[in-house]
Amino acid sequence: MAAYKLVIACNSGGPVESIKNGVTGFLSSPTPQEFSSAMANLINDPQEAEKMGNEARRHVVESFSTKTFGKRLNRYLVDIYRGKED
Repeated sequence: MAAYKLVIACNSGGPVESIKNGVTGFLSSPTPQEFSSAMANLINDPQEAEKMGNEARRHVVESFSTKTFGKRLNRYLVDIYRGKED
């Protein structure tokens, strides 16, 4: 997704937390039919594939970049410190 590419993945585990189904990629049942159907949809609509790739990049930057991670970590540390002070 960081490379402006949508992702087609199994609808379980880590991908469920990182892929927005139908927005940044597709979460599919682990069958050849489901995966091939998702790929065929993208081949038939390259503009939608490009749009989803751009959305995938935006999602990665907003949710998983080192800057975002640092902000979240800092917030947790401040909350922990404040909790110990009370």
